[in-house]
Amino acid sequence: MTKHGSQLWNEGERKLVDGMLDQIIPASADGRVPSAGSLGVADFLAHRIGADPGLKELFQRGLSRAMTLVDTTGKEFDALDADGRYQIVKQLEQREPAFFEALLRHSYMGYYSKASVRPHFGLSERPTQPDGYDVPHPKIPTKWQPWLNP
Repeated sequence: MTKHGSQLWNEGERKLVDGMLDQIIPASADGRVPSAGSLGVADFLAHRIGADPGLKELFQRGLSRAMTLVDTTGKEFDALDADGRYQIVKQLEQREPAFFEALLRHSYMGYYSKASVRPHFGLSERPTQPDGYDVPHPKIPTKWQPWLNP
């Protein structure tokens, strides 16, 4: 992992990360819901990794393993067919479970934090906090009113 300009990864590493993100969160079959790689979730990951030395070390180790697995194919990750890309990610999950779990968790966090993604799942583009989603006011039983309004 090398710091390249404002990027955490060099060009080859970034292509690999984007490709793995597309395996984890692919685009919908009709193309209306974008994949994680196409949305730039790698930038979210880079920000998280840059702020956490332990996570950076974990990602360095995991990406190194991923690049080794890809090298054994004799092709670039994005030149592999769908099954070949799936097999690389599956092997990575088995051989580097801590890395894979962190990649998965942070990928979902980055993907679903994108305002453009939320409407595809019936949510507003507004942020979830502090003034985000409309939540109906609960009907509070009268017997609880004294505790809530002292």
